[in-house]
Amino acid sequence: MKTKNLVIYIIICLIIIAGLAVWNAKGFREELQYSTRDQIQLTNNTGIEISDIKEMAKEILANERFFVQRVELFGNSVAIVADSISEDQRNQFVTKFNEKYDEDLKNEDVEIVSIPFTRISDAIKPFVAPGIVTLLLATGYFLIRFRKIGWKEVLAKTILTPIVAELLMFSIMSMTRIPFGRLPVALGATLYVVAILALTVNFENKRNEYLENLQNNNG
Repeated sequence: MKTKNLVIYIIICLIIIAGLAVWNAKGFREELQYSTRDQIQLTNNTGIEISDIKEMAKEILANERFFVQRVELFGNSVAIVADSISEDQRNQFVTKFNEKYDEDLKNEDVEIVSIPFTRISDAIKPFVAPGIVTLLLATGYFLIRFRKIGWKEVLAKTILTPIVAELLMFSIMSMTRIPFGRLPVALGATLYVVAILALTVNFENKRNEYLENLQNNNG
Protein backbone atom coordinates (compact mmCIF):
# COMPACT_ATOMS: atom_id res chain seq x y z
CA MET A 1 0.00 0.00 0.00
CA LYS A 2 1.35 3.40 -0.98
CA THR A 3 2.24 5.77 1.85
CA LYS A 4 -0.05 8.46 0.40
CA ASN A 5 -3.03 6.10 0.38
CA LEU A 6 -2.22 4.91 3.89
CA VAL A 7 -2.22 8.49 5.18
CA ILE A 8 -5.58 9.15 3.50
CA TYR A 9 -7.09 6.00 5.03
CA ILE A 10 -5.80 6.95 8.49
CA ILE A 11 -7.27 10.47 8.19
CA ILE A 12 -10.64 9.06 7.10
CA CYS A 13 -10.65 6.63 10.04
CA LEU A 14 -9.80 9.41 12.50
CA ILE A 15 -12.59 11.64 11.13
CA ILE A 16 -15.14 8.83 11.41
CA ILE A 17 -14.02 7.95 14.95
CA ALA A 18 -14.18 11.61 15.99
CA GLY A 19 -17.58 12.03 14.36
CA LEU A 20 -18.95 8.97 16.14
CA ALA A 21 -17.62 10.28 19.44
CA VAL A 22 -19.33 13.66 18.96
CA TRP A 23 -22.54 11.94 17.86
CA ASN A 24 -22.47 9.69 20.93
CA ALA A 25 -21.98 12.70 23.20
CA LYS A 26 -24.28 15.25 21.56
CA GLY A 27 -26.23 13.52 18.80
CA PHE A 28 -26.95 15.36 15.58
CA ARG A 29 -28.03 18.97 15.41
CA GLU A 30 -31.37 18.82 13.61
CA GLU A 31 -33.26 21.12 11.30
CA LEU A 32 -36.42 22.51 12.84
CA GLN A 33 -38.57 20.13 10.75
CA TYR A 34 -36.83 17.17 12.42
CA SER A 35 -36.40 18.46 15.98
CA THR A 36 -38.78 18.66 18.92
CA ARG A 37 -40.99 21.67 18.20
CA ASP A 38 -44.22 23.51 18.96
CA GLN A 39 -46.93 24.49 16.52
CA ILE A 40 -49.98 26.74 16.51
CA GLN A 41 -52.55 27.17 13.78
CA LEU A 42 -54.34 30.39 12.84
CA THR A 43 -57.49 30.37 10.71
CA ASN A 44 -59.99 32.87 9.32
CA ASN A 45 -62.65 32.98 6.61
CA THR A 46 -61.15 35.57 4.29
CA GLY A 47 -57.62 34.36 3.56
CA ILE A 48 -54.21 34.89 5.12
CA GLU A 49 -51.04 36.37 3.68
CA ILE A 50 -48.00 34.26 4.63
CA SER A 51 -45.82 37.39 4.63
CA ASP A 52 -48.02 38.98 7.34
CA ILE A 53 -47.64 35.96 9.63
CA LYS A 54 -43.89 35.81 9.02
CA GLU A 55 -43.56 39.42 10.11
CA MET A 56 -45.52 38.64 13.28
CA ALA A 57 -43.32 35.60 13.93
CA LYS A 58 -40.11 37.62 13.50
CA GLU A 59 -41.31 40.10 16.10
CA ILE A 60 -42.83 37.67 18.59
CA LEU A 61 -40.37 34.76 18.36
CA ALA A 62 -37.29 36.99 18.09
CA ASN A 63 -34.21 34.80 17.61
CA GLU A 64 -35.97 31.43 17.71
CA ARG A 65 -36.04 29.20 14.64
CA PHE A 66 -39.43 29.12 12.97
CA PHE A 67 -41.26 28.58 9.71
CA VAL A 68 -44.75 29.35 8.49
CA GLN A 69 -46.72 27.17 6.09
CA ARG A 70 -50.22 26.90 4.70
CA VAL A 71 -52.31 23.98 5.92
CA GLU A 72 -55.47 24.58 3.88
CA LEU A 73 -56.05 24.70 0.12
CA PHE A 74 -58.17 27.84 0.39
CA GLY A 75 -55.39 29.93 1.91
CA ASN A 76 -57.27 30.70 5.12
CA SER A 77 -55.20 28.68 7.58
CA VAL A 78 -51.51 28.73 8.45
CA ALA A 79 -49.29 26.83 10.86
CA ILE A 80 -46.49 28.51 12.78
CA VAL A 81 -43.78 26.10 13.87
CA ALA A 82 -40.94 27.03 16.22
CA ASP A 83 -38.50 25.43 18.64
CA SER A 84 -40.90 26.46 21.38
CA ILE A 85 -43.98 28.65 21.65
CA SER A 86 -45.00 29.86 25.09
CA GLU A 87 -48.55 30.73 26.10
CA ASP A 88 -47.57 34.41 26.18
CA GLN A 89 -46.23 34.17 22.62
CA ARG A 90 -49.37 32.33 21.54
CA ASN A 91 -51.45 35.12 23.04
CA GLN A 92 -49.42 37.75 21.19
CA PHE A 93 -50.04 35.94 17.91
CA VAL A 94 -53.76 35.84 18.59
CA THR A 95 -53.86 39.56 19.45
CA LYS A 96 -51.91 40.64 16.38
CA PHE A 97 -53.86 38.25 14.14
CA ASN A 98 -57.17 39.68 15.37
CA GLU A 99 -55.95 43.22 14.78
CA LYS A 100 -54.62 42.46 11.31
CA TYR A 101 -57.59 40.50 10.01
CA ASP A 102 -60.38 41.94 12.16
CA GLU A 103 -61.06 38.57 13.78
CA ASP A 104 -62.25 37.62 17.23
CA LEU A 105 -60.14 34.59 18.02
CA LYS A 106 -59.82 33.63 21.67
CA ASN A 107 -56.48 32.55 23.16
CA GLU A 108 -57.95 29.22 24.20
CA ASP A 109 -59.10 28.60 20.60
CA VAL A 110 -55.46 28.32 19.49
CA GLU A 111 -53.81 25.20 20.84
CA ILE A 112 -50.06 24.85 21.27
CA VAL A 113 -49.22 21.42 19.87
CA SER A 114 -45.92 19.79 20.82
CA ILE A 115 -44.40 17.66 18.04
CA PRO A 116 -41.73 15.07 18.94
CA PHE A 117 -38.44 14.90 17.07
CA THR A 118 -38.01 12.70 14.01
CA ARG A 119 -35.55 9.87 14.57
CA ILE A 120 -32.65 9.67 12.14
CA SER A 121 -33.55 6.05 11.43
CA ASP A 122 -37.07 7.10 10.41
CA ALA A 123 -35.70 9.81 8.11
CA ILE A 124 -33.40 7.45 6.20
CA LYS A 125 -35.68 4.39 6.31
CA PRO A 126 -37.15 5.00 2.80
CA PHE A 127 -33.64 4.84 1.35
CA VAL A 128 -32.49 1.64 3.08
CA ALA A 129 -34.21 -0.96 0.88
CA PRO A 130 -33.33 0.76 -2.45
CA GLY A 131 -29.77 1.20 -1.21
CA ILE A 132 -29.39 -2.49 -0.34
CA VAL A 133 -30.89 -3.60 -3.67
CA THR A 134 -28.61 -1.21 -5.57
CA LEU A 135 -25.55 -2.46 -3.69
CA LEU A 136 -26.44 -6.13 -4.33
CA LEU A 137 -26.98 -5.51 -8.03
CA ALA A 138 -23.76 -3.51 -8.30
CA THR A 139 -21.83 -6.20 -6.42
CA GLY A 140 -23.11 -8.94 -8.72
CA TYR A 141 -22.33 -6.91 -11.83
CA PHE A 142 -18.85 -5.94 -10.62
CA LEU A 143 -17.94 -9.50 -9.63
CA ILE A 144 -18.89 -10.77 -13.10
CA ARG A 145 -17.39 -8.01 -15.20
CA PHE A 146 -14.25 -7.30 -13.18
CA ARG A 147 -13.43 -10.76 -11.83
CA LYS A 148 -10.10 -10.71 -13.69
CA ILE A 149 -8.72 -7.95 -11.46
CA GLY A 150 -9.40 -9.98 -8.29
CA TRP A 151 -12.78 -10.79 -6.85
CA LYS A 152 -11.68 -10.17 -3.26
CA GLU A 153 -10.62 -6.60 -4.04
CA VAL A 154 -13.79 -5.97 -6.03
CA LEU A 155 -16.02 -7.35 -3.28
CA ALA A 156 -14.29 -5.45 -0.47
CA LYS A 157 -14.26 -2.11 -2.29
CA THR A 158 -17.86 -2.45 -3.48
CA ILE A 159 -19.15 -3.04 0.04
CA LEU A 160 -16.86 -0.68 1.96
CA THR A 161 -16.66 2.37 -0.32
CA PRO A 162 -20.33 3.49 -0.15
CA ILE A 163 -20.53 2.73 3.57
CA VAL A 164 -17.33 4.63 4.37
CA ALA A 165 -18.47 7.57 2.20
CA GLU A 166 -21.75 7.80 4.14
CA LEU A 167 -20.02 7.48 7.52
CA LEU A 168 -17.53 10.18 6.52
CA MET A 169 -20.28 12.60 5.48
CA PHE A 170 -22.34 12.12 8.63
CA SER A 171 -19.21 12.28 10.81
CA ILE A 172 -18.31 15.66 9.32
CA MET A 173 -21.91 16.81 9.89
CA SER A 174 -21.73 15.65 13.48
CA MET A 175 -18.47 17.46 14.21
CA THR A 176 -19.33 20.70 12.38
CA ARG A 177 -22.91 20.67 13.77
CA ILE A 178 -24.44 21.02 10.32
CA PRO A 179 -28.18 20.49 10.91
CA PHE A 180 -29.54 17.11 9.89
CA GLY A 181 -32.54 17.44 7.59
CA ARG A 182 -33.93 16.98 4.11
CA LEU A 183 -30.89 18.35 2.26
CA PRO A 184 -28.32 16.11 4.03
CA VAL A 185 -30.60 13.07 3.46
CA ALA A 186 -30.77 13.88 -0.26
CA LEU A 187 -27.02 14.55 -0.31
CA GLY A 188 -26.39 11.20 1.36
CA ALA A 189 -28.42 9.39 -1.30
CA THR A 190 -26.54 11.25 -4.05
CA LEU A 191 -23.18 10.46 -2.44
CA TYR A 192 -24.13 6.77 -2.33
CA VAL A 193 -24.79 6.75 -6.08
CA VAL A 194 -21.63 8.76 -6.81
CA ALA A 195 -19.55 6.27 -4.80
CA ILE A 196 -20.84 3.35 -6.89
CA LEU A 197 -20.26 5.27 -10.14
CA ALA A 198 -16.71 6.09 -8.99
CA LEU A 199 -16.14 2.39 -8.31
CA THR A 200 -17.34 1.58 -11.82
CA VAL A 201 -14.81 3.98 -13.34
CA ASN A 202 -12.02 2.72 -11.07
CA PHE A 203 -12.70 -0.95 -11.86
CA GLU A 204 -13.07 -0.23 -15.57
CA ASN A 205 -9.67 1.49 -15.64
CA LYS A 206 -8.05 -1.43 -13.81
CA ARG A 207 -9.71 -3.91 -16.17
CA ASN A 208 -8.40 -2.01 -19.19
CA GLU A 209 -4.91 -1.97 -17.68
CA TYR A 210 -5.13 -5.72 -17.04
CA LEU A 211 -6.23 -6.44 -20.61
CA GLU A 212 -3.56 -4.15 -22.01
CA ASN A 213 -0.82 -5.85 -19.97
CA LEU A 214 -2.15 -9.26 -20.98
CA GLN A 215 -2.08 -8.26 -24.64
CA ASN A 216 1.45 -6.88 -24.36
CA ASN A 217 2.68 -10.05 -22.65
CA ASN A 218 1.08 -12.23 -25.32
CA GLY A 219 2.48 -10.02 -28.02
